[in-house]
Amino acid sequence: MAPDQPERSQDGEIEEPPNSTVDDWFGQNVARDQDVADKAVEEAGGDIEEAEERFEQEAHGKERYDEGHDRPDGGT
Repeated sequence: MAPDQPERSQDGEIEEPPNSTVDDWFGQNVARDQDVADKAVEEAGGDIEEAEERFEQEAHGKERYDEGHDRPDGGT
């Protein structure tokens, strides 16, 4: 197998190479959106519908995920 390519564990699960940043990017986007959600609920005084509207306006994780990210070698 080529270096830095995902491998399969004994149970067939894909294991990313140690230098993989895919999980970091996704996890970072989720964490940012969680912070936005928490802040929206707080600012809305617990009004979930208002908080949801604020979240939809301020959260960007899905868009960043959909856009993709440059690979370490500069490609996409």
